[in-house]
Amino acid sequence: MSAYSRAYSGLRVGCIMTAVLPCLLAVNAAPGPAPAATPPCEACHGAHGEGMAAAHVPRLAGQSADYLQKQLDDYAQGTRDNPIMKNFAKELSGQQRAKFAARYASMSAPYIAQSALSAASLARGHQLAYQGDETKRVQACNGCHGPDGIGVALAAPYLAGQSAEYLASALTAFRQGTRKNDAGELMRSVAKRLDDVDVEAVSGYFGSLEPSTH
Repeated sequence: MSAYSRAYSGLRVGCIMTAVLPCLLAVNAAPGPAPAATPPCEACHGAHGEGMAAAHVPRLAGQSADYLQKQLDDYAQGTRDNPIMKNFAKELSGQQRAKFAARYASMSAPYIAQSALSAASLARGHQLAYQGDETKRVQACNGCHGPDGIGVALAAPYLAGQSAEYLASALTAFRQGTRKNDAGELMRSVAKRLDDVDVEAVSGYFGSLEPSTH
């Protein structure tokens, strides 16, 4: 296991109880569909959709409603695996999932500056974002996620301003094949060609950019 992987695992274990316990309590507090007016998602994703970087909980504010709804649908149907999100999503109706998605897509949250990367790591992240790496047969991230990772409606989520911790954990899941809800296995085919240094670089690069929508 690499130093980066060990650090990632340790951070995740250290944060898991403080991050997910409120979510579990909120989801299990009352049986049946949760009312859209008081979403338990705030316990982890924040009142403004800002997320919780240290626990690898993504920023949702301003993310595409179509993307957010697809993720909720995938959790509900079991095509994306996460015990907390699965338990929450499967209790919601399709209409409620759509409302949650629209609610967070309309939100605005302040950008939180993230830890600075080395110049070499930022340069590598920029290369992967704009050019990809022909020697590894890795296409540029911006080819699907839009200029500067701003996202493409109905196609790909924004990456700019997303927490580097979450992006790294998502890429790791795609690399390991534990996340499988990417259309045509596109993310899996790219992520498996990246090494730990690449994952840290490209995640940190996009995390260093301010989102196009706050």
